[in-house]
Order: sequence, then C-alpha cells, then structure tokens
Amino acid sequence: MKTENAKDIRIEPQSLQQPLAELFGFHSFRPHQEDIVRAVLAGGDAFAVMPTGGGKSLCYQLPAYIMDGVCVVVSPLISLMKDQVDAACANGLRAATLNSTTTPSERTEISAALRGGELDLLYVSPERFNSEGFCDWIKRLHISFFAIDEAHCISEWGHDFRPDYLALSRIVDEFPGIPVAAFTATATPRVSEEIVLRLGLRKPHLVRASFNRPNLFYRVAPKDNLDRQLVDFLRGHEDESGIIYRTTRKNVEATAEMLCGKGINALAYHAGLPDETRAEVQDAFRRDECQVIVATIAFGMGIDKSNVRFVVHGDLPKNIEGYYQETGRAGRDGEAAECALFFGRQDIVQLSRFASCVEDENAREVAMQQLQRMINFSQHDGCRRVALLGYFGEEFPVENCGSCDFCMGEVEREDATVPAQKALSAVVRTGGRFGAGHITDILTGANTERIRQQGHDQLPTYGVGTDKDKSYWRRVMDSLLAQGLTRIQDPQYPTHSITEEGWKVLRGEREVEMLKQAPVSKKGRRGKASADGPYSIGLFTKLRELRTDLARAGHVPPYVIFSDRTLHDMARHFPDTPDKLLEMNGVGKRKLAVYGTRFLAAIKEYISSNPHESCV
Repeated sequence: MKTENAKDIRIEPQSLQQPLAELFGFHSFRPHQEDIVRAVLAGGDAFAVMPTGGGKSLCYQLPAYIMDGVCVVVSPLISLMKDQVDAACANGLRAATLNSTTTPSERTEISAALRGGELDLLYVSPERFNSEGFCDWIKRLHISFFAIDEAHCISEWGHDFRPDYLALSRIVDEFPGIPVAAFTATATPRVSEEIVLRLGLRKPHLVRASFNRPNLFYRVAPKDNLDRQLVDFLRGHEDESGIIYRTTRKNVEATAEMLCGKGINALAYHAGLPDETRAEVQDAFRRDECQVIVATIAFGMGIDKSNVRFVVHGDLPKNIEGYYQETGRAGRDGEAAECALFFGRQDIVQLSRFASCVEDENAREVAMQQLQRMINFSQHDGCRRVALLGYFGEEFPVENCGSCDFCMGEVEREDATVPAQKALSAVVRTGGRFGAGHITDILTGANTERIRQQGHDQLPTYGVGTDKDKSYWRRVMDSLLAQGLTRIQDPQYPTHSITEEGWKVLRGEREVEMLKQAPVSKKGRRGKASADGPYSIGLFTKLRELRTDLARAGHVPPYVIFSDRTLHDMARHFPDTPDKLLEMNGVGKRKLAVYGTRFLAAIKEYISSNPHESCV
C-alpha cells in the first residue's frame, strides 16, 4: 500500500489545467478527456470507448484527486492493478489495491487509511467486489464514484466475457447516489449498448472516441517460413520491447526457444506455466530485463507497459476485437510502433475447429462469424486501417493512411485467375476429399506414395503447376480458402471442397486476384509518432540507462518513472533548469521533486561531453 499526506488542495471543476500539469505533467487534454472528467465532477455517470493509449486512466484519476472521498476502481487483473497503483503513486496520487496477494497487515493499514480519508483510489478485482460482505464494508466509506475498467468484460457479446463482472450491475442499486464511470478500449456498438444496459447507467455522458491509432503501423503477410519471418522482423527492432502472440502453448515454447537460439532475449508465457514462473516472466518484461515475450493471449491485459514498440501475431487471431486489443498494447505512450500479423491456411483450419467445438449454438455461430470477419481482414484488398476501423463502424477520412504496408506500396496485387482455376480443378477432380498439401503435391507433380496409390498422377491437373514452387501453390490454396472459393466441411478433417463462388471461377465467370508482399527493408516500420522532430539518440540512450537504474532501486517498472515519449522530449529539447524540465510532456511536480535533479545532471553531463548536440 502507498499513501501520502492528506490532500492539501481542492480544485474547482472549472479549473483543471493546474492539477493536470502538476499531477501528470500534461499541458493539454487528449480528445474527450476533459469532457469525461467534467461529467464525473458534475456527479453524472459516464461511459467511454477509447483506444488503448487514449488516456482512460486519467479520466478517473484526475477527478479522484479533486473530489472528496475515495474512487473505487474495478480492474480485472492483479498485475494490472499493481502497475496502475505504482503509476498513480509516482504521480502523487494516494492509491492502494485490495486483492488476493494483500497481506493481513496491509489490509489493516489500507482500512485505516480509508477510514481516515487518506486514499484517492482503491483498486479491487470484480471477484473481490462480489465477495461476501465487501459491499456492506465499503458502504461505511465516503465513496466519490466508481470507475469500471475493461467494461467490455460484462458483455456476453464481447470477446473477453467474465461472469464476475455481472455482479457490477448491483452498483447502481446498492449505491444509488454515487456516479459510475465505465471505460473500455474494445467494444462494437452492440457491445456498448449491452454494457450501458447491464450496468444500469443513468443517462450517462457517452463517448465513442476514434479507434484510430495513428502511431501504429499495420502489416499483414502470409506465413512463409514463420521462424525466418520473425527473426527478420526482430532484426529491425533491436533493443526494443515487444510481444509475439502464438495460438498454442506448444508453439509459444517452440518460438521462444528458437529466438533464444538466435541470440534474442525472449521468454515464454502461457497459462500452463506455474504462477510463480508467469509472475517472474511478466516482471522481467515490465522491468525491461527481457526484450520479447512470446505468449498466448493469456498475456497482455495485465500489462500497462507504455514502451512496447511492436506486437506480432504469429497466428491468425480468432476475432478482430481481440486483435485490436492485442495490437493496442504497442505504443501506449503515443510514440511510433509496429504491428505485424502472419497467417496461414492451418490457422483457419485450427480456429474453425475451435469454434465448431463451442457447445452453445448461438455462441458457436457468433464465434464462426467473428472468425470469418478476421479472415476477411487478413485478405482485405486495401488499407489495413480502413478495414480495421470499419469493423467498429468508423470511416477513415482518407484513402491512404500512410502507415500500413498496403498504403506504403509493400503489397502488390497479382492476377491469379488461371492458377486458381488449376487448383480448383484439382480439388474437384479429387472429389473434395483431400487437404491443401496433397492438392499442392498434385499441382507440382510430386512423386509421392499417396499420389501413386490414389492414381492422382493420372489426373489432367497432375504437374500443371511445375512452373511455380510449392510455397506459391500453398499461398494459392490459402487465398482460395480465405476468399471463400473453397471451404472446409469438417474442421477435424481439413479437406477442401469447392463453393458456388469457386465454380464461378472455374466456369470463367469471375476473376481472382491474390495479394503478394513486395520486398521490404528489414528496418522496422513505424507509425506516426505523436511528437514530431528529431532527438539525440545518444542522450536518449543515456537517459534510458538512468531510468533503468532508478527503476531497479525503486522496485518499479522503468516506464512508471518516465515514458519513452518523455525521454524523447528531453533528448529533443535538452532542458537545463527545473522549470524547463517541467515543460516536458509527462513531468509533473512530484516527479520533478523525486527525479529532476538526477535527470538534469545527466543532461548537463551529456552536453558537456557532446557540445555539438546541444541543439538537435
């Protein structure tokens, strides 16, 4: 638990700039933040859909600082609460968390602080909120308002439904005069409506911010030797933190082992590991002691790490909501980052198998629909950003986003009508009873025992594709499946059969195009950073080393001290006085008092050794 002395100031709602600068070191609000803060200060409910990195936590931390009483924050994961408490306390807020790791003595200390009005924020899990006697206990406290983070978890139509979130619908009835503010980064209009309904929000101030993350660069490519693709990608992101998602635990461990063999500092994370191991891996990543986490989707929601510079999906995600949320863990500080997705035919087969095993018929139908939308996204013939935003009902105002592989000319269209007809013909002539690998062998004239046993070396289509290698024909088969020209009847036996649209191709009634990745530089791509202008790489490196040293001494993650964006600002402007340091984005009065002297000394020392860089 961490507290400070009782609040010594109270700010009128009309004057928010002073606490914004003093607490967070920000000199202006991001879009929608001020309106949400004012709605909460006025005593009303609020519901906001804002992208990761959009500044949701400020929307409840700032009013919690200003208002009398304690804000009760419901947050889904212990690790996430710990990060949030560390960051809040570093900014000068008084925050604590009650969860299963809280010791009896810590609970006693927190209870005393709450009774004495010495906390601004109390973080609890939905399970804790739903525990016996908890609501009766907090009714004795002076609660300013409730904040519900990751509110999409209450929706059964959301991608991360958690039954314990349903208990939060009691808040309005149990605490009728207390405002409720709910936040999520991932919700379609349908999910948003369900959240408001389930929580019983009373004429809430509604915000649906843009889902666009201009600092993220999106790349989508078919798998073609994934290990090599991952290593090539990481060579463009040396000394940067990132996450690689794989669908299965087996693939997580294999990929992490492969990367370590290539000299890349990578660790594996999945739900099958012991709790202690997972905690150690997560802490190593938070503290910048591990460059790459290879994980299943069990990893991520609890990460508040702001300096994740890339997120890679080594397999096709099962839905766009999950993909958006997972890519959103990159570039939370507003600085440029990259998101890459590699997919293949086997991903579609495997995810179809998973979806078909869902017992509830309605849920199974939803899962299949969501998967098809994800497949459509992976095969989208145009701007990645346009397709992604369109899923959430948002139109992107320009045709070329300038920050995805398609818009940067890294994806080429090629006419694949004749190859598609050859492949479809092979599917028909084999009775739709064989998988893509066997079809590829037929087309390339492979001399396999299975082909000879089936007599497929006598087919007219045998060897008609010898002018191309097997990787090309695998890409053709992937494209046929993704475009709905073939289908897999039974996910347990991934054999291809032709669809009605496929017959149109065979009859020459429609054409087929296939997307092809053009050769690109191995240097990592970047989205559009929120703060433009060059900065001193040398000074940034020195400040990052200082940040790491201070973080280790204080037992907190480095980004809790200052974000990469703040260090970039310092390395861009070379502040040499406390007042100038306060002008840097993310430097508030508390952080100036705690860290200012050390950072100013480091900047002064760097200028002395590198006088030619004092003005970049």
